[in-house]
Amino acid sequence: MDVFLEKLTLTRKEAAELLGISTATVTQWVLEGRLKAYRVSDRPKSPYLFTKEDCQAALLAVEVEPIKQRNKEEKVEVDVEFTRRQKEVNKKLRKMLGMKE
Repeated sequence: MDVFLEKLTLTRKEAAELLGISTATVTQWVLEGRLKAYRVSDRPKSPYLFTKEDCQAALLAVEVEPIKQRNKEEKVEVDVEFTRRQKEVNKKLRKMLGMKE
């Protein structure tokens, strides 16, 4: 009788491969709290270990949207804020220079 024991924990590299992301992104997700990680020991530099279940949960944790769309929306928000501040600065400059609006 063959018994297949599935590995209970994954290394950072294995988790990255399973998730389809880089090892740096795995670390970033851990720091952001998106991916649960376990330390091998209490040492601060101890390597992380992950479970497949936690990796799957991380993928479901955040709704993913196309990066081009997200960047476009962020740019619009920044542009609106910049334009509003620029108008305020221009108004103050005109007032300081004694110019009519």
